[in-house]
Amino acid sequence: MLTDLLDDLARDAPTGGAPPGQLWRRGRRRARTQRLGTIAIAAVACLLLIALGTATWQQGTGVEPATDGAGSYIPSRFHEPSPHLPGTDSVGPLGPLIATFDAPRKGWFGSTDGVVGVSAETGAYAFLDLPHAATRYLGEAQLAPDGRHVSYWTTGKVNNPIPALEGGTINGYAVYDTVTGEVVTQRPSTERGIGHGTLIWFDPTHLGVAFGQMRDCCSSSTSRSMVFDLSTAETSPISTDLTTLDTASTTGAGTVIVQGEESVVLEPDGTTAPAQIPATPGRINGAQFLALTPDSKRVAAIFGDGLPGRISVKNVDDGGVGDPLPGSYLGVISWLDETHVAALENHGTDPRVDLVAVDVRDGSAEVLSAYVNTARLAINLLDSPVKNQPVPPRPWSPWVPTIMASTTLVVAALAILVWRRRARA
Repeated sequence: MLTDLLDDLARDAPTGGAPPGQLWRRGRRRARTQRLGTIAIAAVACLLLIALGTATWQQGTGVEPATDGAGSYIPSRFHEPSPHLPGTDSVGPLGPLIATFDAPRKGWFGSTDGVVGVSAETGAYAFLDLPHAATRYLGEAQLAPDGRHVSYWTTGKVNNPIPALEGGTINGYAVYDTVTGEVVTQRPSTERGIGHGTLIWFDPTHLGVAFGQMRDCCSSSTSRSMVFDLSTAETSPISTDLTTLDTASTTGAGTVIVQGEESVVLEPDGTTAPAQIPATPGRINGAQFLALTPDSKRVAAIFGDGLPGRISVKNVDDGGVGDPLPGSYLGVISWLDETHVAALENHGTDPRVDLVAVDVRDGSAEVLSAYVNTARLAINLLDSPVKNQPVPPRPWSPWVPTIMASTTLVVAALAILVWRRRARA
């Protein structure tokens, strides 16, 4: 019976197949095919990862090292910065800045307020990493007239913090050096923190500061005003209340202060002299609306209540105002030379705002830089030559290369698995 069963199995057994001598060669050939396919898929995945890494690296390039301050220029136009630009902690100081402006800064998780600096020598864009900056008040950071320093409010611990201000308590102010990256910090005596008031540069080394002491979440004591001398790191009180300014205009020699119907020329050391300046619209943070000549004798402004308006020029020591110049402007920034002023010009309902040079003799204008918009400009550098610059890089979100790299690895692993299974079949 067992013999019959074995005979039946023998008759039903499949026939054909490779001769016994070829089984080893077939197995080796199949193994080689699997290895070659695996190597090919892995090589393609590596090439894709290298290309992705190169593209990501190139997006972060274009920030050249700071130089000694020579060769500054005005870019022919400004660009909206990428929220994923690198910071100065990564790329190093940018050198003197032609402008700063506020921009959202995005990272791996969420977004925060940031300040972008534009190099006056290379045109590079980067976020300014300002140590201990009070993030919610970064919009009040001020660029010095020569583009060398940025002043800002700092945050940190105080003896008796106000719970509602936790994480946003201002405990002082600081000045960041755009060339060396060094920071000079001033932390006045305070129990509960200070109320942000005014930061305004009188000249490249004198910073006007005003603040009061916080009483509760929403009020502070009467502010006091002072001048911080960057060269000596000393402060001196001044009688002019900087928190009540209607308009201010800085130069290398002095500052015009307009408070209601009164006006004075404030010198860098804090002394004042009367000035016959009519009331003019304006604000400290952002565009200036009044420009004083370096000799403090003439002023150009948009007098009156409406903006945009026409520019007029007058002598500081008399009440007369010359005939307004042709054209319509949003503000006056500074004097470029004895006959030209830098002004802001808009284009009707177009959000574009350009920086133009206006000839005070006949009102003719020439565009210096387009899309200036809300930039804070280094006014002492506005007489620099105009130069075209490449569009700044727009780096990807850090999630983009991460997801692309992860996807490449997963696809490569699946492709290898499928290939090896098919090669074994």
